[in-house]
Amino acid sequence: MSRCFLILLSAALVSVAPAQKPATYDEAANAHELIDAALTKARRDDKRVMVVFGANWCGWCHKLADAFKRRELRRPLRDDYEVVKVDIGKWDKNLDLVKKYEADIKQHGVPFITVLDSKGEVVKNQPTTPLEEGKEHSTEKLLAFLKANKPTPLDATAVLASAISAAKKSDRKVLVHLGAPW
Repeated sequence: MSRCFLILLSAALVSVAPAQKPATYDEAANAHELIDAALTKARRDDKRVMVVFGANWCGWCHKLADAFKRRELRRPLRDDYEVVKVDIGKWDKNLDLVKKYEADIKQHGVPFITVLDSKGEVVKNQPTTPLEEGKEHSTEKLLAFLKANKPTPLDATAVLASAISAAKKSDRKVLVHLGAPW
């Protein structure tokens, strides 16, 4: 009887699979389209595009994704960046983007961050190893990185003057909307 119980218990334990983390990178996504859409939003909202190269097999990629969910990082990410996660597969996908943006993932591994301005020009290529502290990414180091690479705010006076000038030329009015990103 006890032998039968042990066999059934063993079978039950073997059939229970450990919970897997949800995929951080969409392996079926078209990275070119995602970046193009992010650049369009970045131009409209005066933001930067953060391209995060990585893969679902990469433990540090999951750790970086988890770090980006921290309360202290959510606001600067939301206000200043459009984040695009680009799957590199098993070092065989989206390598044309790696080359285009000169992201040295062969030297530094993944995750690897490339920050683009709203025109698609590289502002910063950043291996994430310097942003690590112990077994995770440092909130303070990530905040410093985000702050150092955020877009320069538009000059409100210059934007208003440009809008008024354009409105006069086309006999239109200017609507001024005052607000904040939060």
